[in-house]
Amino acid sequence: MKTWMTRTVAVALMASLAAGCSSGGSAGTTGTGTTKEGSGSAGSGGQKPTLTFWMKKQLFEDQNKLILERAKQFGVDQNVNVNIELIAYEDFYPKWSAAIESKTTPDVSYFGYQEVGQFYGKDVLEDLSDVVKKLEGTNGEIQESMKKAVTFQGKQYAVPFWTESQVLYYRKDLLKNAGFDAPPKTWEEFRKMAKALTDPSKGVYGAGMGYGKGNSDAEFLTRGIIWSYGGSLDTKDGKTVIVNSPESVEATKFIRDIFLTDKSTPPSALGWDDSGNNKAYLSGQAAMIFNVGSTLATIKKDNPDLYEKTGIATYPAGPKGTFIPGISNNLGIFKDSKNKDLAKRFVEFMLNADWYKTWIEKGAPLTGPVYTKLTTEPVWQEEKNKAFVESVKGFNFLGFPGEYNPKAGEIFNLRIVNDAFQKLLLEPNYTPETAVKDLHTKIEEVYNKK
Repeated sequence: MKTWMTRTVAVALMASLAAGCSSGGSAGTTGTGTTKEGSGSAGSGGQKPTLTFWMKKQLFEDQNKLILERAKQFGVDQNVNVNIELIAYEDFYPKWSAAIESKTTPDVSYFGYQEVGQFYGKDVLEDLSDVVKKLEGTNGEIQESMKKAVTFQGKQYAVPFWTESQVLYYRKDLLKNAGFDAPPKTWEEFRKMAKALTDPSKGVYGAGMGYGKGNSDAEFLTRGIIWSYGGSLDTKDGKTVIVNSPESVEATKFIRDIFLTDKSTPPSALGWDDSGNNKAYLSGQAAMIFNVGSTLATIKKDNPDLYEKTGIATYPAGPKGTFIPGISNNLGIFKDSKNKDLAKRFVEFMLNADWYKTWIEKGAPLTGPVYTKLTTEPVWQEEKNKAFVESVKGFNFLGFPGEYNPKAGEIFNLRIVNDAFQKLLLEPNYTPETAVKDLHTKIEEVYNKK
């Protein structure tokens, strides 16, 4: 799963875009693996303002090219220099930390919502509520769940740029052969189907779920299930931990039973990293998995036969409804930006609906639109793409049912939840009640740290 939280294997790409070039020339690659584009002579006199933009490198190269072109066009229109770096996600945090410390932050930066919350807590981000309001006045509503992820005390500290949705992948042919004509609508139906689809003699397992120390897919999925049962892995108010509840225990029993009672998961699943469920589905070992749109893009490109056999659906519902772990990607402005007004105009330029629509669709279904009106475009009404945009209204975020806070992010990054579920599934005498109680204690320790 390639999200703002997961590690991607991508080389940082740096593009230095000098606006107003009479001839940009062709891109040249340096010996460091960095690509420079449009580095003509304009701007060398240092008279024009320079805007710096740090952007997350996308999986689809067409999107990266469009970002570079759009940034260059802004420079031409505004008569400024634009320096843009396309950066792999795992390289961002040390760059942010060093830039904040030295007060050399970029004017505009990509942020996952987790980082927005962390940097809001450090008081280093600009309030961008005015930009959000202006964008909505010009381009239409930004989906409420997207704004929720970056809203603190009623103000937005970043502008939603795109979303990614974790959905259910299922083998239509295998479900049909097992007597099912539709994907599961509830978690209990999911369990029933997973059990029916499992045939160890053929190396096929119904539930492609797994736990490993670095497995963010498992963290997301576990939270989604627990939320749908009415439980929580955080607090109700940013302070009071509410993990130890009958609802959390019930959800934990449900997960345990899929692994230990039904044996519907592959034997290797307890050691999976983020690539585990992808590999299991691609190899035919798993009949159902949960992942974002990158998996579908891979299947479409490399395995047309599997693509035709693949169905996509939103998360099943629990007793309390459907709750989906949201993924929110945003643009923000540091308080130390030297060009705040210019930076705001740049963000507005990048979210112009006409251009933005094309950029989003180049990354479909991995990158989803933040504007409500764009969810009705033909590309999102395609059978295999629809669930990705339909999922957004069910989004909730780390910290739920409270709002996101840095402690919730720390708990996620420590993989406390994964560790507890691994222990639950490996030690027969470790009960769901004890696992939830221990989780409560460990999560409370994080919240109580000064």
